[in-house]
Amino acid sequence: MKVLLILYKSLLEKEDLQKDLEEQVSLLNRIIGPDSIYAVITSEMKDLFDKFPELVFINNEKGSFLYGLYKGLRKLRGNHVLVLDPIEKLTKEKLAKFLNAGKKNVVSKGAALLRLMDLDYVIRTVEKRRNVEGSIEDILNEVYQEYGIKYEIL
Repeated sequence: MKVLLILYKSLLEKEDLQKDLEEQVSLLNRIIGPDSIYAVITSEMKDLFDKFPELVFINNEKGSFLYGLYKGLRKLRGNHVLVLDPIEKLTKEKLAKFLNAGKKNVVSKGAALLRLMDLDYVIRTVEKRRNVEGSIEDILNEVYQEYGIKYEIL
């Protein structure tokens, strides 16, 4: 499993973004492992390279959530992917629920676990909408409507 943190332009307005990221990355390092964490960032966030040298960074040229999701999922194709929007706080309990989900796609506010066998359908759906704003919940609803792939809400 790979973890994909999606950082986008509007997060720059968040006051304690760096502190929240430090907490989330620390938790993910302990439970998932440092070699499995990827972050999609905008060009305005280059200072994160020095703050989090253990992360693998992907460029989000357009700065939107969906474009970052698209770029990250394309890069991580071939894995189960835990997508995280840092606007929502990740707790140990919430992470445990995702890890215990079994063979289901799971979504919660600001996070989603996408299983390998359904990932290409999610990528195709995001590809159609990558130039507009939206959320992971919107994408999974569209995947369900178009392909009949179900997901569980935590």
